[in-house]
Amino acid sequence: MSTDTAAPERDLAAEALEITRLADMDAVSYARARKQSAQALGLTVGALDKAVQAELRRREADAAADYRKKAPPAAGEVRWPYGLKMRADGLHVDTGENGLLWLSAPFEVLGEAREASGDGWGLWLRWKDRDGREHTWPMPARLLMVGPGELEAALVERGLRVSPDPAARLHFRRALGEVQAGSRVTLVSRTGWHAQPGQDPAYVLADGSAFGCKTSEAMVLKLQAEAAVQLVAQAGTLEGWQQQIAAHAVGNDMAVAAIAGAFVGPLLEPLGEPSGGLHLAGRSKVGKTLALRLGLSVWGMPFKGGALRDWRSTANGLEGAAEESSDGLLGLDELHQADPREVASGIYMLANESGKGRMRRDTSAARRRTWRTFILSTGELDIGSVVAKAGQKLPAGAEVRLPSIPLPSVGNWPRLHGFASIDAMMGHLHAALRQQHGTAGRAFLASLIRDRATTPGALDQAAAAMRSIFAQTLKPDADAQVRDVARRFALISLAGELARAWGILPWPDGEATRAAQAMLAAWLVSRGGAGSGEEQQHLRAVRLFLLAHGASRFVALNKADGGDWQETFPDKTVPNRAGWRRRDAKGKENYLIPPVIWREVCAEAGIDPTETARTLRDQGMLEPGDGKNLAQKVRIPGLDLVRCYSVKADLLGDSQPAEVAA
Repeated sequence: MSTDTAAPERDLAAEALEITRLADMDAVSYARARKQSAQALGLTVGALDKAVQAELRRREADAAADYRKKAPPAAGEVRWPYGLKMRADGLHVDTGENGLLWLSAPFEVLGEAREASGDGWGLWLRWKDRDGREHTWPMPARLLMVGPGELEAALVERGLRVSPDPAARLHFRRALGEVQAGSRVTLVSRTGWHAQPGQDPAYVLADGSAFGCKTSEAMVLKLQAEAAVQLVAQAGTLEGWQQQIAAHAVGNDMAVAAIAGAFVGPLLEPLGEPSGGLHLAGRSKVGKTLALRLGLSVWGMPFKGGALRDWRSTANGLEGAAEESSDGLLGLDELHQADPREVASGIYMLANESGKGRMRRDTSAARRRTWRTFILSTGELDIGSVVAKAGQKLPAGAEVRLPSIPLPSVGNWPRLHGFASIDAMMGHLHAALRQQHGTAGRAFLASLIRDRATTPGALDQAAAAMRSIFAQTLKPDADAQVRDVARRFALISLAGELARAWGILPWPDGEATRAAQAMLAAWLVSRGGAGSGEEQQHLRAVRLFLLAHGASRFVALNKADGGDWQETFPDKTVPNRAGWRRRDAKGKENYLIPPVIWREVCAEAGIDPTETARTLRDQGMLEPGDGKNLAQKVRIPGLDLVRCYSVKADLLGDSQPAEVAA
């Protein structure tokens, strides 16, 4: 007779209760009780350990799930993932048996960040480095998903200590990936004015400082310039800047225009004005760069490494500089350092307010850089002369966007304000610029924002009145290009007068207007009139040709007794003949140029032959032919009737070839 012994049935309910009891114990108590409990339950010690660990993991998962189910944090509140704690010495994770594991030095999560389009999510972080300097950084969330170490390296480079332990770094990434912040911030890609739907605009400086009416969200500059702090650095006080710098500009047109122009940038967006500026052209040591530095001192440190930039730059560099100066002042020094082949296209790019289109690696279009800015440039040569070095002609559009203001060799600083010499005043200004800068621009923004909020429409009315004042200084038939430049001088005047009215500039009433009108007048004189830029090119090209060849390549004619034209010097050979010249009834010379030569002259200058003839006719410098013909039929000795363009010597002004004058 055989007897089979059946295994005793497990009491699952009792087993569950015991495992629950054991899971509640601390590590020491559990070590003492585990063997006895395993025997009582009919389990091996290893099996009991696994069961208790499973219970602990279940509890951990349930607690984490309940933690995630909590209502979203309120504004200003930050909720770290379950098991993570921010303490005075940094961020830690609870590893259970091994206690707390240090992950990083302390930092703050100021909010979740994203662009206005809804892309580019991340976290806005703030911390202090070991020197006590504060850092803020909009951390892109994409760095959580890229190669190991990239996120940590970016933080370490900015002064935040992060544990190098691989396990700690995994917990650190989980912390940043799962942390919840009740606040939101909007990322912006450039400085200047930005507005959220239904909100008043705010102004963001290069260092991330924001000015403006209260908005529902803070605005954060996505990528700060390498020298962002220096671009808008503050030193001294507004009163110190007024007394030591701005007051010494009064009576000195170039300095007044540079300082007043520095306030134009923030006015471009509210007035709907395009980018543009001025180029100060004059020989070395006339104070051009000093005037530029005076203007830059409105916003920040006006030296190299700060707000003062060189023309010597790539297209990418110019784009970056313009974006960093959006709705502000872009100061470019030393035009002669630029590649002459790139100057005209660079001016167009800056004035057109958009960078070059580029492609990402995935062939999608990358974000195009954009800006609005007032440009203040300096150089020993005017822009047209620099462009000519590359064998190019300066397009009229580029001349209008950045007109060259000629500076005399002497007399650019007529008011010395009590200094013994111009060198003494310049020495004072150079020293004062290092001690006083960056305060006036912020004061101007505060006043402008207040004015826009309290008296809407007043700025538009003031701008319209100032434009009318400058328009009245022009002739009624002034070309649209000239009126466009005058409009920019009106902006300079308006900005200076507003800054004076708001107590920022210690100048007499009308000082900015007087200086701007003087600079506009100087530009008109150097330009040769108020016609279009193309018209000036037409006149200049024919004038230069006649000055160069009027005596050598034109056959002189005079009337014989019978009334027919004959050569004045029949025995003189005229090589490479370009035409003929003869005196009219008033004794003035006319130059007769055949169409084939006329086309060559215009082609060499890069201008249209027909439009050039029309310009000379409209200016009274060309005697047209019959009907609609611009060329007239002329009887030439030995050739009978020849159609020629008859150009008056008045085009040359007082200049006459010596042989003709004789």
